[in-house]
Amino acid sequence: MSLKYLQKHLLDALSMSKNGTRETDIRYIITVPAIWGIAAKQFMKEAAIEAGIVGNRVKLALEPEAAAVCCEALGHTLAGQKFMVVDIGGGTADISIHEKQSDGSLKNIHAPSGGPWGGIYVDANFIAFMTELFGTIAINALQRKDMYDYFDMIRDFEVKKRKFGFDSQTDITFRIPMVLKEILYEQHQSLSDRLESLKYGKRVFTRGRDKIGVDSSIMHSWFSDPVSKTVNHISSVLKEDQMKDVGLIILVGGFAESPYVQQRIKEELHGKQVIVPGEAGLAVLKGAVMFGHKPDIISSRVMDYTYGISVWGNYDEKIHPAERKVYQDGKWKVKHFFEVFVRINQEMQVDSKVTNFTYPTSEYSVIKIYRTRDRDPAFTNDPGCELLGKIRIENDKGIPLKEQLNKTTFMFGDTELHIFCDNVMNGKVETLTLDFTK
Repeated sequence: MSLKYLQKHLLDALSMSKNGTRETDIRYIITVPAIWGIAAKQFMKEAAIEAGIVGNRVKLALEPEAAAVCCEALGHTLAGQKFMVVDIGGGTADISIHEKQSDGSLKNIHAPSGGPWGGIYVDANFIAFMTELFGTIAINALQRKDMYDYFDMIRDFEVKKRKFGFDSQTDITFRIPMVLKEILYEQHQSLSDRLESLKYGKRVFTRGRDKIGVDSSIMHSWFSDPVSKTVNHISSVLKEDQMKDVGLIILVGGFAESPYVQQRIKEELHGKQVIVPGEAGLAVLKGAVMFGHKPDIISSRVMDYTYGISVWGNYDEKIHPAERKVYQDGKWKVKHFFEVFVRINQEMQVDSKVTNFTYPTSEYSVIKIYRTRDRDPAFTNDPGCELLGKIRIENDKGIPLKEQLNKTTFMFGDTELHIFCDNVMNGKVETLTLDFTK
């Protein structure tokens, strides 16, 4: 419904401003956090199709990569440099690391990473504080019966949040919706008495009839946890051997406009150049539009998993446990052997293909697709291996199985993983169709 509303809003705006624009002329780019898994990305694409957007005109873009495309407009500043993009939005902090190539394209040199450390977690700390002051019943009543006043309270906090700096030491004043005081009164409590019963002492106090003052140390505590997690993660990535020559950090996203966030990152990552582009909150949006016009601007990506298929492998007594061996077709074999197509942290060019061949053993071949965080997996039923799905392909009944070949192809580098399987002899082709949302 959200995507459907946005599409209608767009089409209404276009109809008023420009004649002759058809919906079929539009390509839709949907940005998603880099840390989302395949299931979440698939869900977004299916949601777009459910909203009435034709699937072949929908493309997903990873948010920090879109931001990097926007920042590429910095031109000479990035030429030949390795740089980190930290996209801190409402929900997540996403990190990607790139190197600008001589042809202007961007090479991804580290698998995207991050976590749930965006600005909404500061908001959640504020709501938890207000709930502690007024009680769960009062806050629930405000949300349920006086939504306008509730959002007014949130907007007031948002204004204060956007101005609050790491070195701020002045008290902050918040307006209190009258309904909260009324509920306290119904419970035979005054706000002053309530404050005295809590642990804040003089750090929280009343100001007039409808305001409270809050010491800056409390506001600091609301920011501290999510921002600390972001800073610590950035530090851990930069400590990796191949990341030590990354000297530039570009902050984008709505939460990156916060003075507190900017000052904390500059303070704790001294020695690194930190850039916050103008309108940092729009960098992902602008970059997504640029990416839509020139999707090959991202020239390569680093894989976040090891991918492969399950096959019968030749038994090797030096590396395989004896209990794994099975005698088949005159040879000792091992079942569930992890045939690796690409390894975690391996760089893959956009739209590059990796192909492997297997011999069919029955009328139908079932190709099972796996992934793992292990760089050198041995078997697909080892801990940490995840079955992504299966491709079932029909083999040729008129040709001996030993004379047939199944060709499995993985196409990497795009924001989606495409898998094709075809029988070389009969030309039958199947593609991987998975319902990742279940």
